[in-house]
Amino acid sequence: MRLRPAAAVVALLLVGGCGNERGEAPDIDAVGGGRQYARFTSAGGTVSFRHPVSWVADDAEAPQVAQVGTGGALAAIYAYPRTDLGTDPASVRAQRQRLIQSLRRRSPGFLVTGSEITEVDGSPAVEIRGRGRVGGRPVQTRAVHVFEPQVEYVIDAYARPDAFAKADRLGFEPLLASLQLSDSPVPGQTSG
Repeated sequence: MRLRPAAAVVALLLVGGCGNERGEAPDIDAVGGGRQYARFTSAGGTVSFRHPVSWVADDAEAPQVAQVGTGGALAAIYAYPRTDLGTDPASVRAQRQRLIQSLRRRSPGFLVTGSEITEVDGSPAVEIRGRGRVGGRPVQTRAVHVFEPQVEYVIDAYARPDAFAKADRLGFEPLLASLQLSDSPVPGQTSG
């Protein structure tokens, strides 16, 4: 059984609490990083990306494909079958408006700080940056929706506001720059 980053931290805290000597608890809010990177490929080869070796990368259960994180920073990658709009520029602009409107409706306290149409692994993408709360804690976020003809990949990345710039530079940017995505239908799911 593989532990998710948050579960690994909890397990580490529980194990660290056993024994006779008092140890220093790990800083679960710290954003680790460094100069060394590794490549992670999800089961089935659905996604592949670079990440700092000090960040934990792991497979996940559908619709999530993979996640990578350290301390208070996490990026999760999801894959959803799609049959809606196309991948042409007009369709991607419409998707951008739909995403922002949906976000404002579902999370009224979320503040959109920026949005742009971009490209990831040769496919059109919409990036939305903002500030909100995860588990009651304030976070800064970067969500990227990548539109393949049959699959929409969503990369949700977040960290504490004071740690976001470091997490973005060390982990999120390298992940997005190196991300390789399968353009086949979502494994284990069928589209409408």
